[in-house]
Formats: sequence, structure tokens, C-alpha cells
Amino acid sequence: MRNLRSTPRSRRIAVASTIALCSIAAAGAAYASELPSQTSTNWAGYAAITGSSTRAYAKRFTYVAGSWVEPTATCTPAEPTFSAFWVGLGGYKEASKALEQIGSEADCTASGQVSYYAWYEYVPAGPNTIKKIAVSPGDEITASVAVRGDRATVTLKDLTTDVSFKHTRKMRSPKPDVSAAEWIAEAPSACNNDRCTPLTLTNFGSLTFTSATATSVGLLGRHTGVIDDPAWIYGAIDLESTNSRSRFNQNEPSQASTGILAATGDSFSVTYGSGASGATGSSGPSGSSGVTGAT
Repeated sequence: MRNLRSTPRSRRIAVASTIALCSIAAAGAAYASELPSQTSTNWAGYAAITGSSTRAYAKRFTYVAGSWVEPTATCTPAEPTFSAFWVGLGGYKEASKALEQIGSEADCTASGQVSYYAWYEYVPAGPNTIKKIAVSPGDEITASVAVRGDRATVTLKDLTTDVSFKHTRKMRSPKPDVSAAEWIAEAPSACNNDRCTPLTLTNFGSLTFTSATATSVGLLGRHTGVIDDPAWIYGAIDLESTNSRSRFNQNEPSQASTGILAATGDSFSVTYGSGASGATGSSGPSGSSGVTGAT
């Protein structure tokens, strides 16, 4: 069993809770450029990573992008739930100290009210709400993360309302993590110091990532490709969490299944609840996201 690091961060929910990467496990034999099937306590989607076999064109990632349509959340009274949809660089490997990400959220309060919003985050710093963009279900979202040296730039555009956002931050300690690229639907986690618990996932129905691409740099130069590009290693992640009880978590398990990649390699769906996964075997990464602050 392999565990991802647990890095706390704050997010926009009542009280000062935080979001964190949670543990994952991996098992089974991988194909030439494919990770074994993975199960995470809080991530569902796809990740592409670098390795000793990818040094020709993928020693590090410099860019990741993807698009999705903001789903309609189904809220259950008396049960606060949370879900985040994002693209990012880093945060996948156990030794990772950083994660650069941007995306949207669909959260439900205990009274059954839903809120949609956009956010960005440079872990280990806390997340920020993008107040400039008012997200509604059905909005087409496109987002990207780019890293050059110690500067990370996140961008997000609501294509439906034609409102865009861009932010750059210099990350020195730690420097940006460029060892992985991800396209993720997530159940954020509430953390108290180093103890983190995945929150109950909002029922978002189904969400499809499209136009999913990444750019890497290796010994032979720069390369841009889709998720299953042979220049790097990639794999699907399913979410399965048996949650413990807390103020924001009523001991409800969360599940989300990741579908197989489209023939083009740049599109896949994540569906709330259990279902067929895009890979065989069992168990993989976990990550985080969230939102506090304002921009």
C-alpha cells in the first residue's frame, strides 16, 4: 500500500477547516505507460506522472489544461456535502510538498442550499475564492495551470459568461511541484492540524472532462499530448471513502467512478456513486482542493 502525503489547507466551509491530500493504495501490474488501477479516499479522475522511463520527453510537466461543464448538485437536507473539480500540477507523489490547482466547486449546506463558485490554490498556501467569476450549473469552464521556474500561473474562464481570471505566484519554499498533471473530481477534506477527514461528496451526477492536455519537458525537448500520451505514465483513479463522523460529515461513505478515456485520449467522465472504472486492478492517489479567502 502506498500513501500520498497529507497537506492541510483551509477552504470555504463553516469553521476553520482545511483541505488535504489523503492516502491511496496501488496494486496490480501496470502496462508500459499505464498506472495500475487506483482507489483514493478523495480523488477521482486521471493523473499523468513522470518517471525514469519518461525522461526523453517528460522529466517535468510545465502545463496542464482541461474543460468541463459545471454539474448540477443534488442536495440532501441535514447533510452538508462538498465537491471540487479541477486541473493541477503536482501533489500526487508521497514526497510532494506542493500542488498548483484551479477549478470550480459545488457544495451543499445542511439546510439543502447549494453554492457554486470558482477557486485556485498554491499548496501549501491556502485556497482562494475567485469572486470575479459567478459560476452556475451548466456553465462551460476551461482552466489551466502553467509553471515556469518558481512562478506558477493559474487561469480559468467561464465560457458561458465570457469572464476570465488569471493569477501568478512566485513559489520559493517549497518550489512548484511539476512531477504530475491531474484532472480531478474531489471530495475535499476537513483537517485539524495533521488529522484530515474526507468530507461527504456532493451528488454531482456526472461530469465530463474534455480537451485534457499536458505539456512536458525532457532531454529531447518540449512535448504536448493528451492524457494517454506515450511520453508519460498515466492512470485512472476511483474515489471510495468510508467517512468518520464529524460536524460536516455524518458518517456517509463517498464514491465516484472514473470512466475509460475516449478514443482521442483527451476526454473522460466521472460519475457520482460506484460503477465501472477505467482500469483494472485496485487502488491509487488522492489529493485536495478547497477555498477560503477572496480574489
